[in-house]
Amino acid sequence: MGLSGCGNFLKYSMFLFNAVILIAGCGLLGFGVYTKTNDNRLAHVSSILGTSLYSTLSLVLITCGGIVILLSFLGCCGAIKEVRCMLGSFFFLLLMMLIGMLIGGILIYAYREQIGDHVLKELYTSLNTTYGSPQKQHVTDAWDFMQKLFNCCGVYGDVNSTTSWAYYRNTVWFQNQTESSRQYIPESCCRNIIGDNRTLCVGGPGYETLAPAQGPPVYSTTDNGLMYTEGCYSAFITFLEDNVKIVGGVCAGIAVMMVLAMTFSICLCRRIKDDYFFD
Repeated sequence: MGLSGCGNFLKYSMFLFNAVILIAGCGLLGFGVYTKTNDNRLAHVSSILGTSLYSTLSLVLITCGGIVILLSFLGCCGAIKEVRCMLGSFFFLLLMMLIGMLIGGILIYAYREQIGDHVLKELYTSLNTTYGSPQKQHVTDAWDFMQKLFNCCGVYGDVNSTTSWAYYRNTVWFQNQTESSRQYIPESCCRNIIGDNRTLCVGGPGYETLAPAQGPPVYSTTDNGLMYTEGCYSAFITFLEDNVKIVGGVCAGIAVMMVLAMTFSICLCRRIKDDYFFD
């Protein structure tokens, strides 16, 4: 005989839960394949760091999607067919996945300063040596995209930092310009480039007494409200800090769902044993 009463509730709850997980896994796998096979601006952003970060993340998405699909298959079939070994495998794999996520989170937190230092070093090198290079157009496009996305300019710091918007003066891009057409910052650092706003923002002829031609530091008499002044690394950190509650909530929600799924699987596994024993 099959399960009855509370056992049936556990069985179909487990099935529905894993059906939802299966859809999520297919979406994760599909998104991973899409990011792996399509060339887009987000892929170019990873090239700023001089690594295969984007490609690695795509492979991680594909791998995680495959694992989630396998887990949901084990959970669905184990629940409907009442197969204890499938439910046990589901529990074990989910436990390993939860432990892996926990270890990964701890390692990222423990090495956050080293990771930050490495990212900053790569950003400085990328902007200094490859921005504006015809042979590295994808890097230039990536910087322009990032600066528009985060409303930032340069690498690190605020309006009075020498490594935010003012860092462009150290770059090969700046040094290769002619005196008559010199820009102190690229157009992607500008809020508005319509009409004369472009010349004002990039520090063109007639605006040599204002930022970005002057400073840092920037005073009220040299301030230029048309340019972004925060470094992109600083802007990204601010973005993460502003959304840390959302990220934390999502991570906590995923962890709770995993624990619930593990609890359901072990309870159903025990219920199958008890019901068949008494039958």
